[in-house]
Amino acid sequence: MLQPTVVEQAILSLRETDYTRNMRYRRNWRYYQNIPYTEPRPGLYAKMRAIFNQITKIVDTDARFAMGERLQVQAEPEVEGAINRLWEWSGFQQEKYLLSRYGACCGDAFVKVVDNRPWELNPDPDPEVPVRLNVLPPDAVAPRYDPHDRKRMLACKIEYVHGRDIHKEVITPEEILLYDERDPDRVVATYPNPLGFIPIVHIRNLDIGEEFGLCSFHNLLPTVDALNELASFMMEIVKLYADPVIIGRGMERGSLRKQTVDEQGRPVATVWWVPTPEGSFEFLEWRGNLPDVLAFLDRIQAVIERSTPELTLSGLQDRKDVSGYSISLHLIELVRKIEEMRGNYFTALEGANGMALRILEMQGKGEFADMSHRIIGDPVLPVDDERQLRVLQMENQVLRIKSRATVAAERGVEEVETELRKADADTSPNGDRVEKPSGSS
Repeated sequence: MLQPTVVEQAILSLRETDYTRNMRYRRNWRYYQNIPYTEPRPGLYAKMRAIFNQITKIVDTDARFAMGERLQVQAEPEVEGAINRLWEWSGFQQEKYLLSRYGACCGDAFVKVVDNRPWELNPDPDPEVPVRLNVLPPDAVAPRYDPHDRKRMLACKIEYVHGRDIHKEVITPEEILLYDERDPDRVVATYPNPLGFIPIVHIRNLDIGEEFGLCSFHNLLPTVDALNELASFMMEIVKLYADPVIIGRGMERGSLRKQTVDEQGRPVATVWWVPTPEGSFEFLEWRGNLPDVLAFLDRIQAVIERSTPELTLSGLQDRKDVSGYSISLHLIELVRKIEEMRGNYFTALEGANGMALRILEMQGKGEFADMSHRIIGDPVLPVDDERQLRVLQMENQVLRIKSRATVAAERGVEEVETELRKADADTSPNGDRVEKPSGSS
């Protein structure tokens, strides 16, 4: 009996739903949307509320800091131009935030490199966009890897619901399998893969050496649940003070008499007549130590903030006297985390860009002898301008390891040579600045 190949085994394993992983993605996404307890969860208080939720701030901080305001490419001119055009076709300078938000929230992000040539699965392509990068929801993608190499993708399933139909396709380096929209276990068409590779890039947000990555808040969920459970108990207790439950003692139901008018029919203050001298009213009141419980909640929240570098930013917003260097010391853990994330994202994106360049070569829209390039992001923290000027001055005048042209380029000066000639023309031979006569240009 013939044994299936490794790739065939990977395709067969795709029939099994990645239920646990997708449930984890959806749970994390509910935390990000601040609706984590919309469905009852075993072991948690039935009336759980999302009173405290730091998850949204953590995810947004990581997503925005990791990508910065604008990504840049460092490469040969033709490669740099091609990648910038690819990003423009894909709207990637904006889509990058969705990509990093998927990764920070779910732990994994996926990019599909779309070959926009016309063929059976793409009958009406956009002629102005030969190739583009498409950010995919992580719960729609199921990659399968070599059991001995977690970076060698053998097959990848893309499956999602649209309307009443299910789109499902499986991509391998050799072929693309398309499944029935109403019966996702039945293959209806098989096409050869014209690329010869799987055009899917998997980004692990925090790489721990496993097939899938970790989200940015993986260690906080039990603490957040415990904090919200206690806070939910307190919320129910506080509601008893706002809308109290009244207990009547020493009386039977229906024995009370209410008087709102006097004997002449004039309105008076409401009076309740209790039938027995021992009868009384009282409020249902919690008799625990509420201040101590609230202080305990504050301690748990403080632990969360101290253990999470993203939340440290909130404590620095009111400190006007802190310099950029001091801020960098306070946020060193955040900087290191963002740099780790950038390494994972930028390396994977460089691979996606390389796939797109290969597709452009297949289409005859360019030849790239050296496709190597680097993606460069903005500084993680705002640059202390005065400190940067002092460093550049020392490197140019004292250490003499940087030229004036390099310093000018690092300061963002355009047309460096022209500006240097103007500066030299304004300086006398002894180094003094020449004052131009009034009215001269």
